[in-house]
Amino acid sequence: MNAGPLPNQHRSSVVLSLAIASGLGLATPMSFAQAAQESPDTSVVPDEVMVVTGSRTEQHFKDVAGDISVVDDITIERQVSTDLADAFRYDPAITSTGQAGGAQTLTVRGIGGNRLIYIKDGRRLNDAYEGGGGFLIGRGYLDVTQVKQIEVAKSAASSLYGSDGLGGIILITTPDPDDLLGSEDSYLQFGTAAKSVNDEWLISTTAAQDFQGWQGSVTLSHRQGKETQNYEKNLPGYDFDTTSLLTKALIPIDSERSLKLTLDHYQQETSQIISEGTNETLEDDRQTAFSIDWNNATARPWADSSSSQLYLTQYRQQSDQLVAGGDMSGAYIDTNDYRFDQDILGFRWQAEKATGDSTWVYGIDADYYDTERPRFKTRIAMDGSVLQDNQPQLTFPGANTLLAGVFAQNTLTFAGDVRLILGLRADYYRMQPKSDPLYDLDLMADIKETALSPKVGLVIPFSAATNVYAQYTRGFRIPPHDQAYQNHGIEPFYAIIPNADLEPEKSDAFELGLKHSNDDFSTTAAVFYSDFTDFIESQLVATEPTYIPGVQRSIFQYQNLDSAHIYGAEVAADYWLNSQWKVAVSALWMSGKNDETDAYLTSLSPLSGSMQLHYEGDIWYATAALRAAAAMSRVATVDDIQTAGWGTVDLLFGRELGAWQFNIAALNLTDKRYVPYNSVAGQAADINTDQYSQPGRSVSLRLSYTF
Repeated sequence: MNAGPLPNQHRSSVVLSLAIASGLGLATPMSFAQAAQESPDTSVVPDEVMVVTGSRTEQHFKDVAGDISVVDDITIERQVSTDLADAFRYDPAITSTGQAGGAQTLTVRGIGGNRLIYIKDGRRLNDAYEGGGGFLIGRGYLDVTQVKQIEVAKSAASSLYGSDGLGGIILITTPDPDDLLGSEDSYLQFGTAAKSVNDEWLISTTAAQDFQGWQGSVTLSHRQGKETQNYEKNLPGYDFDTTSLLTKALIPIDSERSLKLTLDHYQQETSQIISEGTNETLEDDRQTAFSIDWNNATARPWADSSSSQLYLTQYRQQSDQLVAGGDMSGAYIDTNDYRFDQDILGFRWQAEKATGDSTWVYGIDADYYDTERPRFKTRIAMDGSVLQDNQPQLTFPGANTLLAGVFAQNTLTFAGDVRLILGLRADYYRMQPKSDPLYDLDLMADIKETALSPKVGLVIPFSAATNVYAQYTRGFRIPPHDQAYQNHGIEPFYAIIPNADLEPEKSDAFELGLKHSNDDFSTTAAVFYSDFTDFIESQLVATEPTYIPGVQRSIFQYQNLDSAHIYGAEVAADYWLNSQWKVAVSALWMSGKNDETDAYLTSLSPLSGSMQLHYEGDIWYATAALRAAAAMSRVATVDDIQTAGWGTVDLLFGRELGAWQFNIAALNLTDKRYVPYNSVAGQAADINTDQYSQPGRSVSLRLSYTF
């Protein structure tokens, strides 16, 4: 329900966009001017950039029926980014909540969380679970200094990738040894960075070597930092410490076959002491993955090439909390041991085959999830007596989940260079609750379902520089085990009961767009509409009397309730004024409602975007950028908060001094106080927004030396 517009003086007109175009790469050093022409932009992606999300095999961006945001290592280094939210700072279609060292949530065109697939080097990343403040805990633990390229497909992606592709896919690729080496026998880079916004400090090293028969690489980095403060600088403090290791071995078997081994480890420790002895939290997150990739370029009757992957990912989170409390029996100290453990064993196989005017991509995926979330409580009274000793706590039992799918996609070229894309994927999933004496498994059941996800796309060239495209895609997400098997509460006030009859969430997405690129001018434009059904939400299903007079016990259950739709338009353009100066703009407008209540969705973004003026020299670059968002009045109810429009100015600068590279990012130069709508959406209109205000003026620095 629309609560009406804010006063005109709080409006902000449409907006600007910075997509960093250039800079320093991980591979053999190049001049900034050369890098500027080769690096993708977060506003407009050059035609020569190769992407994978459209077909699970490399193809030119302009040939994809759908809009994709691309950020590469050069952009990440120029922005002095430390996480995914930083990397997409200037993309109006991708918003985020959370900060470095804490939980983060990405939202793409109004859909986020576990409704997006996260894939890194072919491996599914672990699930997240719902935490306080609307955050999803367990994701975002990633060192972007390892990244070669990040692609975000902004529409349903289940036809190629299966469950969780309801609103899109985030595909993260790290460099292989040959990416680093180029034509050299060895590569070595040392780097350091600092950020004033959270007192963060980074040191990293990347090395690669050709061993005359195989190639190897290793990236090691360490970060230390503090909380990212709000504008008022009154948030509770914490410290974090992270270490990441990525190592790869690329072993050629012969001229057409190769084997790749990858070990990827990330760990982060976070410590928060609000009141020593009575309010403390120590959190330890560890994610380790090992994968074996096999690539075969040998032509066979059924495939021109094929690839396969076997991987194991292990995620462990432990949160130890010390909390003071009290009840009718007196004061006490609780020690809470909360954990989230998930192992994923996965297998991929796919093949490509060209036959006449058709190109086929087909294959199979299988992923087995072993998930647990044990919780224990120790309670000690103030007199020292032990009231509870490591007692298990109810939440939901663990689960074993199998996801398996087969897919095929055909691209047919006809009438010159018109391309028709037809794809279909069939998925089977099975979810089983684990036996646990805390829970009554008679209230739960195995969930077994199948899903079909079609895709239809059309790419029509209007000229050598311009393509028009249209596509329809289907997405789905299986019922999360933490919602299907939720079984706990606080007696006698409320309880959450399981629901084994949950259906998968579904989406049908339509998109029409244009892509144009020549030497001087590039643009992308898209209009989109997505229809979502069977959203899973908590529902009050019953009330019953309790032993406390006048107090009713509320019983909740997750159910398939909501249907919704989102629609909007997105545009971006780059124009090179000459060989050194460039202007880039981008903007997003979107809207959407809950079909049952006719209320606006809280995941929407206001009209937003950014603009840049960019100079590219041979050994230095400079970029001035404005980010802005209009006022947001399209809120769910008249009691929901609205936000004022805002705009910030950033400056980025870099210089190359031989083997030295220097980057600086000065953000929010005017020291503007602002509150993004996505940080407060759905909350009461009279809340204090101080904790959601964004940092004021800050500076980030990066320095590297490449041998």
